[in-house]
Amino acid sequence: MPIPNIRMTSETRADDFPAADIRPFDIPAAWDARTLQRDESWIVRLTDADRRELEAALAFFKDSAEARGLTAQWLHGHMMPTPDCFPLPRLGARLARAQGDLEHGYGLVLIRGFPAGRHGDKDTQLIYGGLCSHIGTLRPQTVFGELVQEIRDSGQASLRERRGSKHNRALSFHNDPCDVISLLCLQPAHTGGEGLFLSSVSLHNALLASEPQHVRTLYEDFTNTYQDYLFVRTGSNGDLMPRETCYAMPTFSVAQGQFACKYSRFYIDQAQELPGVARLTPAQRAALDALEREMQNEKWWLRIRYEPGDAVFSNNFVCMHARTAFSDDPADERRKRHLLRIWLAAPNSRPLSPRYRHYFFPDVAAGAIRGGLPLPPVDYA
Repeated sequence: MPIPNIRMTSETRADDFPAADIRPFDIPAAWDARTLQRDESWIVRLTDADRRELEAALAFFKDSAEARGLTAQWLHGHMMPTPDCFPLPRLGARLARAQGDLEHGYGLVLIRGFPAGRHGDKDTQLIYGGLCSHIGTLRPQTVFGELVQEIRDSGQASLRERRGSKHNRALSFHNDPCDVISLLCLQPAHTGGEGLFLSSVSLHNALLASEPQHVRTLYEDFTNTYQDYLFVRTGSNGDLMPRETCYAMPTFSVAQGQFACKYSRFYIDQAQELPGVARLTPAQRAALDALEREMQNEKWWLRIRYEPGDAVFSNNFVCMHARTAFSDDPADERRKRHLLRIWLAAPNSRPLSPRYRHYFFPDVAAGAIRGGLPLPPVDYA
């Protein structure tokens, strides 16, 4: 069945969002780096008992899949655990609290002590997917339905259409097209490769205090390109592709009193190269530049020097993430940076503005299954 495509136009103006409705947000998600350095309540440390529970849940999942004749599905990467077949009777309660903190707290959770290196690649992905399933619903990251993506340098640094997950260059602050992104470190880089996180709520508040005219502009629509590498064309998947080359959405928005931010300067700038796309106005360019300048204030930057077994979860609507450049040791495979990435739809997610309704977010209601690529669901019941 063809995937419905929602086309957004660039017709929304600042007048559609009255200036009186633009205000600072005094919420836990408006933090600076020192706050999270002092208060480590956002860090969950797994115990030996937690790790044993994860391994027992893996065995339960495999036995359940075999009993239903579905072993081939997980072996070939088409099936990941869900909470009902990956039981975590004790750890599950801690993950439920983490789920709440992602939406109502800092919007950032770090789980330390995941059993990295104890299992083969497939079992590691299954345990990671099972753990994540207790926080949200795993969402496809490509038209092939991939739920877990490898993050490692595969030599794309010199390519124009490079994927951030496939090269070693620095990545600027952005957020991904899902409610929550998770990154699991299996092996840190030989040098560099730090994770950087900041609060987009704090950026909003800081700009509103210093340059409010730019904040008002950032509530307007900006045209973004789709990420072509998500939509590998095979000749048989045409119905899964967006029908437009780009879409429009604001950087900042509010729905039912709740803030959300969606931003990647790269895809805004890339859209400017397409024929028929309206040029950025001087006010729009100035607003984007002001946002980028504020991002460079390192008081906002929370640095995570990844260790094996670190799994970070970030609410994309209140946090942005970035990465420093890194290098691997060419003589030692064990010292090559290797992360896994999962996109999640959170059951307790916030409502989104109708202006965020497009290919990645066809449903903007609170708690909707959204984000990632809207592929037809597969029922393994």
